[in-house]
Amino acid sequence: MENWGLIVYRETALLFKEGVSAKSNKERIAIVVSHELAHQWFGNLVTPSWWTDLWLNEGFASYVQYLGVEAIQPELKLLEQFVIMDLQNVFSIDALESSHPISIPVKHPDEINEIFDSISYKKGASIIRMMDKFLTTETFRQALTNYLTDLQFDAAEQDDLWQHLTAQGHKDGRLALDMEVKTIMDTWTLQMGFPVVTVRRNYQKKTAMITQERFLIGKLEEKATDTKEHSWWIPLTFAAAGSSFDDTYSENWMKEGEQTKDISGMPDSRTAVVFNVQQTGHYRVNYDKENWILLSQQLLKDHLAIHVINRAQIMDDALNLAKSDLLDYETALGVTGYLSNEVEYVPWDSALTGLSYINKMFTRTPAYGDFKRYMLKLIDPIYTKLGFNARPEDTHLDIKLRKKAVSWACSLGNKDCLNKAKENFGVWMGMVEPDSEKGNPVDVNLKYETYCNAIADGNEEEWDFAWERYQNSKVASEKSTILDALGCTKEVWLLNRYLNMSLTPSSGVRQQDGDKGVGGVAQNLVGRYLAFDFIKLKWKKVTEVYGKATFAFPEIMKKVMADRNTNLELENLKAFEASHSSELGPTERVVKQAIEVGEANVMWMEKNYQNIWKWLKLQN
Repeated sequence: MENWGLIVYRETALLFKEGVSAKSNKERIAIVVSHELAHQWFGNLVTPSWWTDLWLNEGFASYVQYLGVEAIQPELKLLEQFVIMDLQNVFSIDALESSHPISIPVKHPDEINEIFDSISYKKGASIIRMMDKFLTTETFRQALTNYLTDLQFDAAEQDDLWQHLTAQGHKDGRLALDMEVKTIMDTWTLQMGFPVVTVRRNYQKKTAMITQERFLIGKLEEKATDTKEHSWWIPLTFAAAGSSFDDTYSENWMKEGEQTKDISGMPDSRTAVVFNVQQTGHYRVNYDKENWILLSQQLLKDHLAIHVINRAQIMDDALNLAKSDLLDYETALGVTGYLSNEVEYVPWDSALTGLSYINKMFTRTPAYGDFKRYMLKLIDPIYTKLGFNARPEDTHLDIKLRKKAVSWACSLGNKDCLNKAKENFGVWMGMVEPDSEKGNPVDVNLKYETYCNAIADGNEEEWDFAWERYQNSKVASEKSTILDALGCTKEVWLLNRYLNMSLTPSSGVRQQDGDKGVGGVAQNLVGRYLAFDFIKLKWKKVTEVYGKATFAFPEIMKKVMADRNTNLELENLKAFEASHSSELGPTERVVKQAIEVGEANVMWMEKNYQNIWKWLKLQN
């Protein structure tokens, strides 16, 4: 918490022990420290005049945290990771009809807790990054210096920020004199959602026609209750495959209300074009079929001809456009074919996030075998290259990528992966002093994957061993990892025991860790219905224990109600909401979003299941 002069941290956000804490803990600590320091300016020196502009606090701290860590620890490559950690991450929430604008009127104390969410933090950070790029960093920083100097020890509204950015933009010649930041940015802060920009190339004339529309998950526009016509001021940037991707300044703008815009300067008809250079704009991009094919061919031939961040963007956009019926799955899955040659973390992360949706939808269906075969074809090369065990030459992103590769390889049944997890955990169980300083032989960066797979493959002995290590450990991050892994067991009675422990203060599971207990069980294939039944059965007790836990309670409900994709499951969610409508408290928005996502999932299964299965059979 960013109290002025006395920042306070929970242990996992401050304490790091080399050889005991994972590199991901180091990264998180760096981010949190940088975030809270940023608040000394954004929030403390200049404070929002009301909760409506909370994003001036949280959005700025959430963007500046990346700049701080990049300056001190560039080897973490945090700015490269921005698109996967914040921008693409918040797209999933902001594409729901139940999203909300960044700037949102607050009229009741209960509403304050609800806006401490991804929209204020991550979308806030993403549109600030967009301004940084369309004004250029030099202009943006000078404008911020002026804003913080003029309003120090005072309260501000977003219009104060717009005024300072406009003045500096005009002064430096980076913003046309007939344009104002307020006009542009009000379209991003006062309405919810974001656009998908569609690019249709004229290959003879080397031009493109651009259109925009609001992007919604499941393309539920026809039943939308929000009848407002959505339109944005959009900074447009593009680069041809094989050219430089360094210039993120926007020469071209699509104005609010503009139906179409023509752009010249497209490459020749055999070269793919990529819009939204380094994904600096907060929008998705769709193309005509021919350009998608050119992108797929380029990735297969030489993926390095496209910037690493844009490779991540292409994966994320293609799979989500297909999910919303704006692109056929044959084309979208076609761009993933090159992944067996990809060695960078960021594109892999985007691709696996997008493919994990199909994984979750297919996991209890007859098509899952074909999906597993296709995925192993993509995953096995990177798993083999990086290996299960650490190498001396590993970079920070190699370590993160190995974690992903091991997680997927094990869950898809790669024998080498499962055996190594079991072996390494078995060595630990066989030690005389498993709690000693150097006692744990498990790779510090693969602890969750190793613990989870060994506990899933084992029984009470493995579970009790892990629980004992949790109780004896003095390291916050280790305790946290073990709690996550305990939910992996396939023994129903052990899962039930764990759920009950999560509601019992004297059990050793702390209130703020409840989302790890209940949430961990809910994310387990065996435990998903068990967790939901438990919540329904013990609702009164759950609200007593977690009702005032602003962050933990919504997180628990989010996990417990996730990934429903049949009509029967959907009816159960709706019945739960109806019977507890007056008692949902801080989870009200999360429950609504779970139902909306469930509706989209049911529609998705009806529309896409057979087509994707057919495509997968052809690949295998």
